[in-house]
Amino acid sequence: MRWARLFLALLVTGVAPAFAQLDGPGSTGVSASLIRLFGTNNAFTAQAEVQLLDKDNKEIVGTPMTITLLGKQIRLEVDMAKMRNKVQPDALARVKPLGMDSVVSIIQPEKRTTLIAFPKLRAFVKLQMPTSEAEAFLTRAKIERKAIGKEKMDGHPCVKQQVVITDDAGHKSEATVWTATDLRDFPVCVATKESEGTVVMRFRQIQFTRAETNRFEPPAGYIECADMQVLMAGPVTKFMKENGTSVKAITKTKSPSPKPAVTTTKKK
Repeated sequence: MRWARLFLALLVTGVAPAFAQLDGPGSTGVSASLIRLFGTNNAFTAQAEVQLLDKDNKEIVGTPMTITLLGKQIRLEVDMAKMRNKVQPDALARVKPLGMDSVVSIIQPEKRTTLIAFPKLRAFVKLQMPTSEAEAFLTRAKIERKAIGKEKMDGHPCVKQQVVITDDAGHKSEATVWTATDLRDFPVCVATKESEGTVVMRFRQIQFTRAETNRFEPPAGYIECADMQVLMAGPVTKFMKENGTSVKAITKTKSPSPKPAVTTTKKK
């Protein structure tokens, strides 16, 4: 799926084309089609590994992340220090001086919003989710599964399936999925074929527990910035001054307003 608007950190890494076939209309990244693959497993936390492989199945880009699902709400945590990137090896060096190498994204389809938070900056921005995108998460779709074999994946006995998901608009998403029979038929591996190569997403350390609802709300004590330009002008500049990092890292950013408007989320 495309990560462009979901992870600012991943934007600069070349991961944007990933999982294109599992995208819904105007998707933020983790698409409605992917969430549908979890079936009745709508409350869990897992460690995920996303890889983009070339035609010889060699890794081009790989990154681990933590995914938490509670109903229709999704939380993703990414640490770019753990990313492997042959496309842009300097990606971490470009965002770490800004304090933006750690990213938390919270998708809330029912509220039509996506929050992108930066723990090191203690700041976040709120993006409006297009109506069509939110509806893709909230409406039902036709799911066709065809078993094509049985294989073990990370030690789990799995049914290997070809899955086709068709939404109300007739948009089709296709993937090869390994569902673990010893883990409530959880899709421990999802793979799609893309023009750039094969994208594989594996799930490990799956815990079927309900996360606290505040995990899907604006982090307490974080500053809310109107947009990324305001974030760069305020929290990023403050972080760089406090850590003695070079301002050259943001020379390509548009000149922000001198007095950005920010608000602070009160601690509960």
